[in-house]
Amino acid sequence: MARINLKRILDTTLREGEQAPGVYFKPEEKCVIAEMLYRVLGEKAYIEIGQPYSPKYRDGVEAVVKHFREKGYGKARLLGHCRTLKEDVKTAWDCGVWGVVVVLAPSDKHLIHKLDGLSYQKALERIVDTIKYAKEKLGFTLVEYAAEDATSTPIKRLIEFSRVAWEAGADVVRIPDTKGQMHPENFRRLLETLTENVNVDFDVHCHNDRGLAVANSIAGLEGGATGVHVSVMGLGERCGIADMATLLDNIETFYGIKTKVNFKDMPKLYHYVSAVSGVPIPPNLPIHGVFARIHKAGTHQKSVLRCPETYETINWEKYGLKREFEFGAMQSKELIETLLEGKNVSEDVKKRVVERIREFSMGRGRPLRKIEVLRIIHEETGLPMDYVSKAVDEEINALIFVKVKPSCDELDLIKNIRKTFMRYGVTVTVRDITGNWDFILDVKGVKNSEMLDQITREIRMENRDITETSTSIVFDEYK
Repeated sequence: MARINLKRILDTTLREGEQAPGVYFKPEEKCVIAEMLYRVLGEKAYIEIGQPYSPKYRDGVEAVVKHFREKGYGKARLLGHCRTLKEDVKTAWDCGVWGVVVVLAPSDKHLIHKLDGLSYQKALERIVDTIKYAKEKLGFTLVEYAAEDATSTPIKRLIEFSRVAWEAGADVVRIPDTKGQMHPENFRRLLETLTENVNVDFDVHCHNDRGLAVANSIAGLEGGATGVHVSVMGLGERCGIADMATLLDNIETFYGIKTKVNFKDMPKLYHYVSAVSGVPIPPNLPIHGVFARIHKAGTHQKSVLRCPETYETINWEKYGLKREFEFGAMQSKELIETLLEGKNVSEDVKKRVVERIREFSMGRGRPLRKIEVLRIIHEETGLPMDYVSKAVDEEINALIFVKVKPSCDELDLIKNIRKTFMRYGVTVTVRDITGNWDFILDVKGVKNSEMLDQITREIRMENRDITETSTSIVFDEYK
């Protein structure tokens, strides 16, 4: 296995991530995300916080810079993303960012169709003039040139553009696989060729259109890149880019590199970004998706209870997470035995518990909630409910009906509701409906009724446009 030299982890949730369809971050939300990123990623972190040249996004960039100054985060490497234009770079400087990224695509399709027929020679001149202006005139600590659509550019041209940027003063050249089109082996060879011909640090920025963003990012590092780009949940244009947790965990696991990332704070970061972006964490997302740590098949449950490594490769303690089990049609006897360990319960009773769980699940076409498992165990064993509650965490599902004022900003309301539930680690689906109520909040996994009441109170207090709510506990569910 090739060795890699990782110098930079660049997170672009606040720039690339906000280019995901439907994602809009408010300036105050960007401040929270940026601070969480700084705490998670540590000393190797580079945080791309937006596009200051755009009037719609400059406020967010300035808000993050101001927030970091007030917090005393003097070592934070905050980057502005700009077109390769002097006026863009000057705007970024005025906003107070630590470094600047200038982007200009060297591929023919982009020069012709995106840059309105900009000639090859004029593109090179613009790169030189803008980088020298940013580095020498303004004095940016870091200037990075991004060769957008690099993997559609002939290698000789890409070498020339990279060399010209480096000679003009660029500290880093970014090689994006903009359309997510490269095979990992070809991408590794591309970076090998570039590093052999240009004495500059290279970053890789890999899109996930073919599901290869993580593989290509690793391949680029193997080819000699020293920086890699990530975002929370892999958010970005179309299918996004490399997911932060997936990529960094693989780098640590396979290459023995200590990234010094604070993995235990990562779940909070993921849940917050999910809440304010409106994008749910995909259940099958590696590591942070809930399916990643749930064992359903009975033989898998049995095996994992005896030896976790039979079906697990992730260290959940690293993230402050725990493995879970699904109670359902594939229920194992061994899981029930674990819950009843130390109690004098006969084999026949254990078998009845297992069979009732299986039949319940098959009859309703879904897994059992923990409260339902609790009830079956209590009924079959006669054990007091307080003991069973300790063995199986009690959870509540509920529907909260919400009525709002006609003038309500519904998108703001939904984001605020998501943030409230996120603070409690509770899953919610917001449904916009017709009739006497405006929204239904489909709530899963509240730990107890007291928590549900508290969440509902906070929703009412924090959202003045809500005029009325009504809560119903879900007793059962059928499919």
